[in-house]
Amino acid sequence: MNILVLAAHPDDESIGMGGTIKKLSKKNNIHLCVLTDGASAQYKDKKMILERRNACKKSGKILGISNYTFLDFPDMKLDSVPHLEINRELEKIIKKINPKIVYTTSRCDINKDHQKVFESTLVATRPQSSNVKKVFSYETDGITIRRFSPNVFEDISKEFEYKIKSFRMYKSEIRAFPHPRSLKAIENLAIRRGVESGTTKAEAFELIRSINQ
Repeated sequence: MNILVLAAHPDDESIGMGGTIKKLSKKNNIHLCVLTDGASAQYKDKKMILERRNACKKSGKILGISNYTFLDFPDMKLDSVPHLEINRELEKIIKKINPKIVYTTSRCDINKDHQKVFESTLVATRPQSSNVKKVFSYETDGITIRRFSPNVFEDISKEFEYKIKSFRMYKSEIRAFPHPRSLKAIENLAIRRGVESGTTKAEAFELIRSINQ
């Protein structure tokens, strides 16, 4: 089965659902689409954009990601891109890949890029124009504008080490604790979600749409 993971920036996929990707990749084809270049807002040097992309592929190799698409919209400026343009690009990808399941960033994040990706996901996965049967949103490390309320948990007790290994590929993004992008903070969140779901470590998701046939 084809599964599409949408990320606003390189590393969202690792932080938000690295363990789940590793788990799903054992029996499914995982396609990753990164919508922004991931660095243009912070770095003027195009070399950093290439470094982030290479880090993404190294990280993805650890997780078992099959294919990559980089749309290169401006980092931290997705709200300046016409909504229709983003929608059309995602619709093209979904038509090409024909995924049954799509994972996207959360509408709860304060990061506007994450909000825009979520909004465009809803449009691009409409039942009238796609074969997508389930849409989930995943949580990242950012401050939220509303509470993330998970209703699906994935046990990643066996896959957590791969999640950490994959995030280590993003060397420029790792911070010291108590920053949410620290390795310890990532582990603490996994433990918290594990406690909530009766496992050692877990990742949490909001089920946005499910079509049962």
